[in-house]
Amino acid sequence: MCKAVANLKRSDGLALEIGCGSGAVTLVLASLGWDVLACDVNPFAVAATRGNLEEHGLQENVEVVEAGINDGLEIPDNTTLIVWNLPYLEPEVTKGRLDSIEEASFTDIKGGGWSERLMELLTRDNDAMNDDCLVLLLFRTDPKSPSSPFSWKRSGWSARSVASLRLGGERLQVFALWEPGQGIGPRELERCDSTMDEAVSIGGDGWQRVFAHEQARGRGRRGSEWKSRRGDVSATWSLSPEVAGKLSPGLLQTSIGAIVSNALGAEVKWPNDIMSDDIRKMGGILVESSGSENIRVGVGVNGRDFEEEGINASGWSNTLGEMSGVEVFRTIDASISTHFEDTGWLPMPTVDELLDISWRGISHQLSRGASIKLGSTNLRPVGISTSGGLEALGRESSRIVDDLDGLEWLF
Repeated sequence: MCKAVANLKRSDGLALEIGCGSGAVTLVLASLGWDVLACDVNPFAVAATRGNLEEHGLQENVEVVEAGINDGLEIPDNTTLIVWNLPYLEPEVTKGRLDSIEEASFTDIKGGGWSERLMELLTRDNDAMNDDCLVLLLFRTDPKSPSSPFSWKRSGWSARSVASLRLGGERLQVFALWEPGQGIGPRELERCDSTMDEAVSIGGDGWQRVFAHEQARGRGRRGSEWKSRRGDVSATWSLSPEVAGKLSPGLLQTSIGAIVSNALGAEVKWPNDIMSDDIRKMGGILVESSGSENIRVGVGVNGRDFEEEGINASGWSNTLGEMSGVEVFRTIDASISTHFEDTGWLPMPTVDELLDISWRGISHQLSRGASIKLGSTNLRPVGISTSGGLEALGRESSRIVDDLDGLEWLF
């Protein structure tokens, strides 16, 4: 957690640390210049933190109180950062072995864990937080604990892993969590011709996106028609050149395709198709840009299976169950924001990171024996190029495939 805090691009404002323990993270926050409110339900932890602050001369602008979730804690006004090393021991493991104070400090709780209790508190005290408030939580992700970053993702929060460590048989990860667009929602339309066209008018700073309940004239690659129905997801994100301008449109397309397919529990077929596990198309990604304008990323996803004009398509109802288009949009929005929203807190993704995301995305199908044929030549995909092309290996040579012309997927 100390490493994650030190790597933040900001160190200004009021930080709230929950469960301060002996004060290690509190000391790091104070040394970086934060105003800090630290709390713990254990009075001995409160005393230890105060003593350590005084020993290091860092007590100025730091308040340490005895409090916790469900134990008198309220989010103070103008909170900018919230930090918590979440308790993660299973209740069954610690039952009868710890006293009540130790149990509160080390043991998670059932039903979503302390993590969801914090989420409930933040929802209740939302007005106290700054719009750009960041939450840093340490989870045990292996083996799984009741507290999980996935509950935040399901609730529409962006969740990026910023630090991880394996200790013996346990994996600990720190996740940075925030509300996409600093809590400002999308431009929501009842009906439009194309969200890609609507997004042209919403350029500018911030996390900009358009969502339509019904889209009449959606389009795919090279102007092809994209059929959608009311209740499907039809949306476009407008990414500023500062955020995405250094990335090739091809790599942007393959990485977002992998991100969206993962959020849907689906697979991605290079370069931009979202597929069900039985190789039926569920959705697609389209990237457009012109000059110095924002880069537009369109996402279309079917809600349900359908057959029409020779098309046998799949829908998210097969992977996510009965979720509304608005709910699925929020899931996709948070997933894209996790990697591409510039919050001012975290570094933007590198080309290498997006190459890794893209390759892991298409590897799901490749692991089941999928290969490609270009003309009369059989090729084996082995990587993704920085332009988003498919690196492929033949019997006598390797090449980069950057166009669908003549390309056939073999499943």
